[in-house]
Amino acid sequence: MKRYTILFLTRYRSLEQPLLAGLSAHYTLSVAQTRREAIAALSAQQIDLVLADVPALRFDLVRFWDDARARNPDIRFFLLLEKGTRLDQVPRSHGYLRYTFSVSQLLRRLARVLPTHQGEVVAWRGLRLDIQGHFLIWDTRQVALAPKQVALVQAFLRAPDTLVSRAQLMQDVWGTNYMGDTRTLDVHIHGMRKLLKRLQAPFLLETERGKGYRLTCCLPESSEAQLPKP
Repeated sequence: MKRYTILFLTRYRSLEQPLLAGLSAHYTLSVAQTRREAIAALSAQQIDLVLADVPALRFDLVRFWDDARARNPDIRFFLLLEKGTRLDQVPRSHGYLRYTFSVSQLLRRLARVLPTHQGEVVAWRGLRLDIQGHFLIWDTRQVALAPKQVALVQAFLRAPDTLVSRAQLMQDVWGTNYMGDTRTLDVHIHGMRKLLKRLQAPFLLETERGKGYRLTCCLPESSEAQLPKP
């Protein structure tokens, strides 16, 4: 799966670190503060979505929209607006959000606007692992994973509701049979539990002392029809 590229049009006020860090964790991010910089970014790479901080910009967005579509007819546009801004005063877009908002709110909205991922996905009861993109996804929320985290999550999703031994995890994730020091495994198990909590996903990673771990779902089987679709 491709990692989507976002062109963030802003000027000064939206360059706060939490916002940029949140976007960069999930997307390839390019930032432009002038129309010239934005056009250069469109020419240099394939942009999937333009995120425009409308109150901060000082150039004609309608004209820029036309230029962007001429280069990529499938490009998407998302607006950040001041409270009270009328939608007939801004260019048509695929979505918008009004100040003030949290980084997580913005990420959830963007996940709805960008096209459906295509690539190898391992899923169980709505919890999805995008192997190529390095994302763990639940509903409209997603978190970026490091390569070892991808391998660990994959080991559990390929054997859901089944005990996976510590020895098997060491072999699958780190390619070793050595069990003399498994502190790295312990740290990664703790990290996976934190990821599930961040996603607000109804899953638990249960410990069977001295043996291994089991990924379980907290939802009853009757809730299957209401689970997020891959």
